[in-house]
Amino acid sequence: MKLTCALLFLSLFVGIGKSHADDEELLKEITLESEDYSLEASYETKITQDSNQRRIDLFNLQKAKFKIISGDLTTAAFYLNRISENESIVTGIKKRYMAMIYFIEGRYAQSIKELNDKRVNNNNYYTQTCLLRLINFMAVNDIYSIEHEKKSCQFYTAKFSKNDQFWLDAMINLKINDTQRLKRLLMSEDVVGDDEASKLWLKTGLYLNKEKQLLEQLALLSESSYQSKKLREIVAFMYLRQGETKKALSFVDDIDTANAENIKGNVNLANKEYELAFGHFRLALQKKQDSANALERAIPLAWLLSQFGDGLSMLSNVSNKNLDPRNSQATKIAFLIREKRFLEAQRELTLLKIAFQNEPPFEVSIMDTYVNLILSSNDKAYDKRKIEESAEKSCKAFDGISCWISLQYIQWENLGKTLERDDPVYSDTTMTVESLKEKKVLEPLIETKSIDQSDIEELDGETIKISPK
Repeated sequence: MKLTCALLFLSLFVGIGKSHADDEELLKEITLESEDYSLEASYETKITQDSNQRRIDLFNLQKAKFKIISGDLTTAAFYLNRISENESIVTGIKKRYMAMIYFIEGRYAQSIKELNDKRVNNNNYYTQTCLLRLINFMAVNDIYSIEHEKKSCQFYTAKFSKNDQFWLDAMINLKINDTQRLKRLLMSEDVVGDDEASKLWLKTGLYLNKEKQLLEQLALLSESSYQSKKLREIVAFMYLRQGETKKALSFVDDIDTANAENIKGNVNLANKEYELAFGHFRLALQKKQDSANALERAIPLAWLLSQFGDGLSMLSNVSNKNLDPRNSQATKIAFLIREKRFLEAQRELTLLKIAFQNEPPFEVSIMDTYVNLILSSNDKAYDKRKIEESAEKSCKAFDGISCWISLQYIQWENLGKTLERDDPVYSDTTMTVESLKEKKVLEPLIETKSIDQSDIEELDGETIKISPK
């Protein structure tokens, strides 16, 4: 009986132990399955996040590339700075784009620094970056690096060139001062084998100021080459540089491209045919709105020919970022004044004075004085002090008219309105511009004595008694 009870107890004990062990195993399996699921979900989440971030980075790259092409470098840099340098897998492309921006801005050392980054300076990007490296080295006159880089770069990029890298070879030889090789390159008959090579040959000669030598070799060009409008433009420009205007016109007379119109306009300008020149430059701007050659000639002509409306529209197309924006704004104000758009001119003057920190050049003060003078004629509540202050500033800069206006405000309450009156006014016919220029002999003034000084002294010396009566 005791043995039976002992066996039963042991069986129960073993059964209970087995049950706990099975439960633990089951729990263990459940826990392992939960951990596997968490790792898999975490891995999938990481892939999703990376995919989303990559899509965002690619979007920023696309926007930056578009902005670089359109010339908006500030916005391009903004999009690139949104890409993390430490985590993004497109950091190499980002740095290559930044190097382009720095090069365009003339920050060559920064551009080289970006290109030297190990994420960019490797075999994966070499064909895309070596040319940029070369022109950076040219910009900073690093001759050693140019000679070290040129052979490998030319080798790896040769398949992308249609003219055996003629331009690059010419620029490198020019930079390292290899005049003999450069001369052989320019005088070689092999470069006139097709139209593209011929145009590049002539452009290189223009860039190096060797147009005289190349014009002597025009006979090397085939007759079919002259069917190319671009090639004829280049030849015409070469003749124009040499002062042979008739030959220049003969090459572009029947061409209506922007470059051809600019050449025609330059010929007219040299002959002082200003209206014809202005017409050609306007045609050039119709073909290319931001043509720098046309704008820098057409805008002064618009002023000379009193075409102020055209001048204003041309000013809005100027895209040269090297110009001081304050000077451009001052020019715009001058055109607005000549167009009698005084309220617009006044608003622009206010902004311009702020840009000059209220210390503008005296030319700006002169325009400010005139605009305020005109506007005050129709506004009784106009602050006269504005005109007086601007006139005083110009007067201190030795502008005679401004000094005259300052003096006139002593006599006239509203000088602007007075100037617009049609009533006959007294004028001194002897006082002319020419008379003011004549040298005068100064004669001493003769004083007329009304009371003799001796009488005054005699009266002062006497005692005068007044009677009380």
